[in-house]
Amino acid sequence: MRDEFNYIERIAGLIIRYHRGDISELEYRELMEWRNLSEENRKLFDRLSHQDYVRDSIKDLPDIPSLKKEGWERVMNAITKEDASVYPVSPGVVRRIRRTRYFIAASVAGLLVTGVWLYTKNSPVKRSNISALASNFKNDVAPGGNKAVLTLTDGSHVVLDSAGKGTIADQGNARVVKLGDGQLAYNRGSDEKATALAYNTLTTPSAGQFQVTLPDGSKVWLNNASSLRYPVAFTGKTREVELNGEAYFEIAPNAHQPFKVKVGETLVDVLGTSFNITAYADENNIKTTLLSGSVRVSKENAGMLLKPGEQAQTSESGKLKVLKDVDVDGVVAWKNGWFHFEHADLKTVMRMLARWYDVDVVYEGTAPDREFGGDIERKLNLSQVLEILQKNQVHFEIEGKRITVRP
Repeated sequence: MRDEFNYIERIAGLIIRYHRGDISELEYRELMEWRNLSEENRKLFDRLSHQDYVRDSIKDLPDIPSLKKEGWERVMNAITKEDASVYPVSPGVVRRIRRTRYFIAASVAGLLVTGVWLYTKNSPVKRSNISALASNFKNDVAPGGNKAVLTLTDGSHVVLDSAGKGTIADQGNARVVKLGDGQLAYNRGSDEKATALAYNTLTTPSAGQFQVTLPDGSKVWLNNASSLRYPVAFTGKTREVELNGEAYFEIAPNAHQPFKVKVGETLVDVLGTSFNITAYADENNIKTTLLSGSVRVSKENAGMLLKPGEQAQTSESGKLKVLKDVDVDGVVAWKNGWFHFEHADLKTVMRMLARWYDVDVVYEGTAPDREFGGDIERKLNLSQVLEILQKNQVHFEIEGKRITVRP
């Protein structure tokens, strides 16, 4: 289901880019291949790419929720009309086609009405405009990528982004294997006693990210400027790892050997679940967001059991609070290649950019009081992202690895 959702998001995004005139040649070919797969796809594409009803439905809508709702309804009424033709497939397949078509239509409608494909609080931005404006900067900075260093039990280091596929090292009875670009895995041996106290540390630099499959089959996606310390074999009563920075976890269930994540003085107890932890030193709180399953977050004498969709925030002073109905897709957007901003102030945005592009940020005078929302691709060059942000009356200058922010 998650793969289907990602596919729907991908097609919806390509249609949006086609609609705005900023689609690349490769993306256009991909979209046309999808369009030509079936007559149903062609009809849906033709309806979604029709300029008149979209323009009439959403033009000049101010940022008022009720009017946005009206725009949404008008777009949805236009793009989800069913054709009278008979599908030459089985009823079960018909339902699946209609469901997929509906979700693609809904995704496109939502992006058109709310403007969250690439936008600041004030206006959407065309990619074609960004390329022309990028020349305003003295230099540019490329986005981050799959980069990490693995520290072995003997203290030696392996630079993973330059290592080839295959076996990286043997750690006790565990074999460390690089599966591909940005992926590392541990293949367990039959006798794990000798490796009970052996630890490895995976560290991503600024502008880096990496994925590791732990010896128990749990998967961890490590964001930039982060580190994960873990045993090369889980042999005790618990499976415990230590995190600095940010990571998304998908834990292999094992009721007899609970999983624990230690983040400073905060402890996250897990059985089998998926969750995200943000614990950067320059952020105010440690945030644990639960996507599925159940976790308990504790610090000192305080503890709280989370339900899916909830986020625990722990502060240095020991305070623990829980937020409900959190936008979990937004929290893990980084894992799927996006910056996600939701009522984010300028300094919060710039901290995220500083980590991903490995730059320093300085402010001339007081930081402008601006608020940002929406999603921007992490694969864009820094100048392209800054041009988007400048639509909100903030000005930037790139000099080497330093960004100067001006009102």
